[in-house]
Amino acid sequence: MPDWFYRTVAQPVLFVLPDKAARAVALGVMGALGATRAGRALIDFMGHMHAGPRLAVRVGGTTFASPIGLGWRVDPECRATRALQRFGVGCLERREAGFRSVLRGVGRELCEGPRVPGARPVPDAGGGVFLWRSEDGRGGEVVRLPSGEVLPVVAWDGAVPAGRSPAGGVVLQAGMRGADGGWRVPVEMSSGLAERVRVWREHVGGGGVVIVAGGVAEPADAVALIDAGANLLLIDAGLVFNGPGLVKRCNAALLSRLGAAEGVEVDCPAMRRAWFWALALGVALAGGGVLALGLSLGRVLLPYDEQFLGFTAEVLRRNSPKLHAFMAHDRGTLAGVMLGLGWLYAVVAWRGIRHAVAGAKTAVAASALAGFSSFFSFLGFGYFDTLHAFVAVVLFQLTVQLMVGADGGRGPVAVPRDDEDGSWRRAQWGQLLWVVHAVGLVLAGCVILAIGMTQVFVSEDLAFLCMDAGQVRAMGERVVSVVAHDRATLGGMLWASGVGMLLPVLWCHQRGASWLWWAVAGLGLPAYAAALGMHAWVGYTDWRHIVPAFVGLALWAGGLVLSRGYLRRQ
Repeated sequence: MPDWFYRTVAQPVLFVLPDKAARAVALGVMGALGATRAGRALIDFMGHMHAGPRLAVRVGGTTFASPIGLGWRVDPECRATRALQRFGVGCLERREAGFRSVLRGVGRELCEGPRVPGARPVPDAGGGVFLWRSEDGRGGEVVRLPSGEVLPVVAWDGAVPAGRSPAGGVVLQAGMRGADGGWRVPVEMSSGLAERVRVWREHVGGGGVVIVAGGVAEPADAVALIDAGANLLLIDAGLVFNGPGLVKRCNAALLSRLGAAEGVEVDCPAMRRAWFWALALGVALAGGGVLALGLSLGRVLLPYDEQFLGFTAEVLRRNSPKLHAFMAHDRGTLAGVMLGLGWLYAVVAWRGIRHAVAGAKTAVAASALAGFSSFFSFLGFGYFDTLHAFVAVVLFQLTVQLMVGADGGRGPVAVPRDDEDGSWRRAQWGQLLWVVHAVGLVLAGCVILAIGMTQVFVSEDLAFLCMDAGQVRAMGERVVSVVAHDRATLGGMLWASGVGMLLPVLWCHQRGASWLWWAVAGLGLPAYAAALGMHAWVGYTDWRHIVPAFVGLALWAGGLVLSRGYLRRQ
């Protein structure tokens, strides 16, 4: 559940349910995903949450992928261990025999309930680094590190013992003890926690281990505690109330603390860099869109179309003005989509791939390959467009160069410290709208592609043409083949546009990524202007036909408005 879905849809629904039912649903879904390779791949695809190698830390003789871990209260019964390991965490804390139930408190806190009898939960296989919490036999608790070293768990605001601590370190537990002996852990970091970490760091010395359990609500808290001297942070209530993306945002903030994001500046000619070929692909696609738009507003048919049909565009306009207008509307809509997708490629290339933004190169390559695959739809309608084939071959070479080209080209961009505020909360809704919009483009493209290869015309098309299917086919199979070619090509471009929008929105949506806002804005503007403008120009205004375009326009524009303050503000 990425934040854009959890904070907008899932959390309000889950929090209406009883605690145990909500936990069972959330962890059950994640557990089912984590149990299969495909499910784990889906988690990685949706979030790209793995911590970068620069975040690795060595604590107590063990290397942790990140100083951010998850406390045992997130999943006390180990239902979703494999899934949680994909969240970019450095470790998972588990509770041994005698673990407690965990419920949401009255406020924004997690409360430990009575002890649950039975054998201790054992994490399912799958690797990862685990810390184990257990009773110490004297009413307290201890945490065992992978190295076997045992650290006492103490209340964060408890007294620091006089003299030098003989222990190897300490676990500071945020919150307070409840009446039944269990901890009550609030979401927000307690005032003075960072200062208490500094005191304990001085007490245990530089070689000792200081772990903070709970108390991290946003990335700024993680940075403050690490700066104060904490080695590891175990998030629990913060994840439940603020969303699964909290770990990723904390990791990004710690990268920002180190100076810059992942990436290596490439020292080679521009023509050997991936961004150059992605930019060339975008410019070429946009140029083709300009030519297609001019064609749709003029003669509509190209010379090789006329040769295939056996008559000229003028004959088509004179004998069947409705069919001529129908073909113009298809080709004009296609032109707008090509212009928008070309703009998206160019912006992602210049501001994303060139600056080594994770996922930008994959997004353009995947979108382009989706578009090229749709070229083979001609097998369904029998019209091999030679110009289309030539352009596809040329553009495919640019895509191959993109895929094998060197990453980056300039130094990586800085990672912003992504704390939760009003603009962040609005942007979660904006990201949700964009994801729905992109998925809608993919589905619409697939449907139109299938229609182009099969029935070609839907009922609204025939009503506009004032014909039935038999009358259209009486004009000749070649006429139907040309129309089918246009429909399938439009479907393929919509499919490619959906993929090209979805992946950057999923992977690159972070504070200050103004290039993503401009890329999505430029994708939709020419596409919707051409689509709605061409329909109005030819008079094809059947509401059932154009309502999907208005729904898409609302989703796209709503996402722009809601994400603007977050993406365009450093």
